[in-house]
Amino acid sequence: MRIVPVLFPCDLGRSDRGSYVQGGERGAPDVLLDALEGEGVRLARPIAVPVDVPTDADPADAPLKFDAALTRATVALAEVVEKVNAEADFPLILGGDHTALMGHVLGHSRRHAAGIGLAVLADAYLDLELPAPPVFEDAARLRKDPEVTATGDAQRMALSGALGSIPTTFALGEALAKVAVQKKQASVVGVRASRSAQVRAQERKAGIEVWDMERLELDGESDYRSLLTRHLSAGPIVLSLDVTGLDPDMMTAVRDAPPDGLDWSFLKRTLEQCLPHEPRLLGMDICGLDHNQDDAHQGGLSRFVDTIAPFLRRLVR
Repeated sequence: MRIVPVLFPCDLGRSDRGSYVQGGERGAPDVLLDALEGEGVRLARPIAVPVDVPTDADPADAPLKFDAALTRATVALAEVVEKVNAEADFPLILGGDHTALMGHVLGHSRRHAAGIGLAVLADAYLDLELPAPPVFEDAARLRKDPEVTATGDAQRMALSGALGSIPTTFALGEALAKVAVQKKQASVVGVRASRSAQVRAQERKAGIEVWDMERLELDGESDYRSLLTRHLSAGPIVLSLDVTGLDPDMMTAVRDAPPDGLDWSFLKRTLEQCLPHEPRLLGMDICGLDHNQDDAHQGGLSRFVDTIAPFLRRLVR
């Protein structure tokens, strides 16, 4: 088995992507690739997925920003993942924002229509929003009204897309209609951002295991690990890692991460726990990194790569 890096420089999940330094999340795939190779991870020749950059902004009231462009990028990523999977290799998707999760899952679903699992190993936000009229800073309405969303940005809909919950009236929802994630084999850990009324409603419907930081602290890491082991043992499974799920005091190369979060030792132990199940691991995506936000010594990026490199090296040993 080879690890095949798939570069997915997508920042279409954020409608404010032009308001920060260019090359941030969009440039992260190249930065991560160089850093992993510098740590001695043996990688095959990378595959770059083209991502169109729309020149015109969608209307502010659009319920799903950049629907057409994001759909094209998602389908293109899925086609690459499907090809890598068909060759019995391990796709390592180095993405920009968390929308990479959708194309990753779709690609494997085409090869494993009977069903796949999903383990989101870190994510601060429970990305279960759906397309709906955006109300932006109206916090009171977001808390009470399940029929609205904050911005209409797809990044906060990534998990909904991976579960096939986005309505098919949208191009993205139609493209994702045949995703094959088994909800009884799906989990997300590290959630700590506040949930809107819409996300709370979708969480109840989703039927997946959500481990926020409070649950992790109350029930204990051992209970989470028991759950993850069951999911890893149940069948083919996709791994996903949004680095916003890590403690921003340690992982400084991120935007907009809420306080608290998972530490390096948790991530290291969780990745080690996946290794005995290597035959069932389909692929992994890493998203949410923005090296422009890091300190002058690139400390967050360096420590992150130090943590995940041993896992990747052992995959191809």
